[in-house]
Amino acid sequence: MQLLTSSICKQGGREYNQDYLDLAVASDGACLVVCDGLGSYYGSEGASRICSTKIIEAYSQVKQLDPERAVKPEYCQSYVQSAHNRVVDEKERNPKIRSSCTTVACVTTDYKTTVISHIGDTRVYLFKNNKLHFQTKDHSLSQIAVEMGRIPLRDIRSDKDQNKLTRVLGSDYYIPPDCDIYNTPLAVGDAFILCTDGFWEYVYEEEMEEDLASSSTPEEALVKMEQRLLARVTKYNDNYSAIVAMVRD
Repeated sequence: MQLLTSSICKQGGREYNQDYLDLAVASDGACLVVCDGLGSYYGSEGASRICSTKIIEAYSQVKQLDPERAVKPEYCQSYVQSAHNRVVDEKERNPKIRSSCTTVACVTTDYKTTVISHIGDTRVYLFKNNKLHFQTKDHSLSQIAVEMGRIPLRDIRSDKDQNKLTRVLGSDYYIPPDCDIYNTPLAVGDAFILCTDGFWEYVYEEEMEEDLASSSTPEEALVKMEQRLLARVTKYNDNYSAIVAMVRD
């Protein structure tokens, strides 16, 4: 069994790209990370880059010493905590990025146990047999409206409060990530999509299912999804980033 991946990180119609992603994939485990620097804050491209690279660094250090510990939930939380600390330290040293923050979504797996961690509205989707099995819940006012029954989940994409986040990494008030733990081994046919809001706003969940089902590789699936996105965006669309990972023989 192997985990095949493909990724994109595009500037879109913005002046610069504040998204960043990183990944480490091996035969005995993987860590996938996607971050989205908050668009209204100067220097947030630095926060997303620091966060992504620090999580991979922290994961790799633990995995090298003890692969079993690398997927324990407390360690997965510590990777995100260390990224937060690194961003805060950098902000103190560099006044130009003092207001920078970022979202983060992370999948850590040894293929027997999988931990999904996230802060903000960068999402992780888990598919089994090309059907949506799980998706993270955004830390946003729109997600609160969904949980209160005010709007259906699908309408988050157009809700006025969709970009008002209740939790970010790098802020003065750190709240640990939500961690969802799967103790069921990954199986051939399983797939993950990690993506920023600039991606999932324009690619619907049923379309993700369709494109995964009709593709033999993650590259093929991601090309199909990006084509859907580009057919819908305006000229001033957000940065968009995604990792597609498929479990194959």
